Amino acid sequence: MSRYEIIRAVYETKNISKAANKLNYTQSAVSQAIKNFEKELGIQLFKRSKNGMEAMPYTKDIMNCINDICESEEKIYKISSNLTSLESGHIRIGSVQSISYNWLPDILSMFSSAYPNIKFELTVTGFDELIYKIENNELDCIFVSEYAVADLDFTAIGKDELVLVTPLNHPLCNKISVSIEDIHGKSFILSADGLNYETGTIFKQNNIKPKIKYKIDEDFTVIKMVEKGFGITILPKLLLKNIPFNVCIRQFNEHYSRVLGIACAKNLKPSPATLKFIDYVKKWGQL
Repeated sequence: MSRYEIIRAVYETKNISKAANKLNYTQSAVSQAIKNFEKELGIQLFKRSKNGMEAMPYTKDIMNCINDICESEEKIYKISSNLTSLESGHIRIGSVQSISYNWLPDILSMFSSAYPNIKFELTVTGFDELIYKIENNELDCIFVSEYAVADLDFTAIGKDELVLVTPLNHPLCNKISVSIEDIHGKSFILSADGLNYETGTIFKQNNIKPKIKYKIDEDFTVIKMVEKGFGITILPKLLLKNIPFNVCIRQFNEHYSRVLGIACAKNLKPSPATLKFIDYVKKWGQL
């Protein structure tokens, strides 16, 4: 109980005894709180009269401020209580495009049916931007590849195969499956994640040097460029599910894949709402 609430109770009841009963305090404790606050301010707040404890006429603005402070404190505790009980909340999610299209709608639907008052803010972008935002506390959790988040707390959800995407008239489209060696020297379109993650590692491990003509930060634009014959690319199979593009998709003989999941910053404790959301993500991954 704050001293401001004690002062407000005395102001409203005009009686120390009634204020004490209302707040479940002793009368001496209430009197002492008034005395200490008056000493700190250097002015008298109340005077005793036949009508009880009356506020001094010059304290009107002070009492208004005290009332505002009490209302703000009540609001703080209410918000805190709601967050703890998951009656309300706000979760800032970041995701790569493939997960945002194919996994998140189901996950959010399941979670929102249980916690309808929790709101979401979704950012869809590449690995670099997602990592930057979560490290700077601009996001609460991100859906990414395990390879991209070595310095974050990561929970795996599932695997996603990496495949080759070519125009329909490309020579590699005639093969049932391809080898990573087939890409060497070919015109290649680099997707949003560049060479910093799985694709770059695969090239480096196999000494593959494609002719990189374009780097595009939006994955569906990459697929459209492939469709129009500008080159070939490597993309996650999840992103290519039900795409409205006429392209050829081929698996690698070597079967490359990545582990997808949800990650949080190590140095910040997630909010109760975020922790519960992560629990639901884990359950969804087990379905």
